[in-house]
Amino acid sequence: MPTHAPPKPVVKWAGGKQALLPQLLAHFPSDFGTYYEPFLGGASVALAVGAPRAVLSDANAWLIETYLAIRDDWRAVARVLDELPNTKDDFLAIRATQLEGLDAATRAAHFVYLNKTCFRGLFRVNRAGRFNVPYGAYQRRYYDPGNLAAVSAALAGAELCTGDYADSVARAQAGDFVYFDPPYWKLGGHADFNRYTANQFRAEQQEHLAALCRDLHARGVRWALSNSDTDFVRELYDGFRSEPIAARREINLKSGSRNVRELLILSA
Repeated sequence: MPTHAPPKPVVKWAGGKQALLPQLLAHFPSDFGTYYEPFLGGASVALAVGAPRAVLSDANAWLIETYLAIRDDWRAVARVLDELPNTKDDFLAIRATQLEGLDAATRAAHFVYLNKTCFRGLFRVNRAGRFNVPYGAYQRRYYDPGNLAAVSAALAGAELCTGDYADSVARAQAGDFVYFDPPYWKLGGHADFNRYTANQFRAEQQEHLAALCRDLHARGVRWALSNSDTDFVRELYDGFRSEPIAARREINLKSGSRNVRELLILSA
């Protein structure tokens, strides 16, 4: 199975950075120790960075389990995906399936399948943490074998874990580099796409993250952070360099609202 092509995300993710990679990577350091990414999401940045030593984490346990299964045995995940029919009835049945009792490959395949067949590829859960996006009726391939193999190889040296973003970077040392891509702060006063876990990311969490970034800076850990271009965000990171980033949000139903400007905030 050829794996020479650069790996790309295996799932679509709200706020994914695939289209912004050239703008982001241009500001990343060229040399660092361990790479940390605590809001992993679709993993487009981590895959593009391709760091030999990486700690990749997310609060979404099912997402991390999916990456672990792909890393450890992508062929097993592919075999399950090959057996899943793309119909509304099958979608609803798989969406209602309890994850407990399923093997790792099946859990991962269900995650990828639901992401590829649900409405606009939006991962959203209810207050109980249950996936609740409706069927999208898309006729598209669930995965590319070569890319799945490439992602598996790219994650081979990474530590993948579920948990709080602050805990995941606790071991970061001077010379390491962290990229933060948290749920964005919106002008209306709440986080964008704040239901990809059962919890939410509100002002208190934004303030805690900013304080963590200041602590990392004081410890000699370099970092970059993406967020919305708002007065609130600029105030939180006052004193650090901010670079405007032109972005497009394809998941937004209103086409006129898809062109937005973000900030990339840098520790140095």
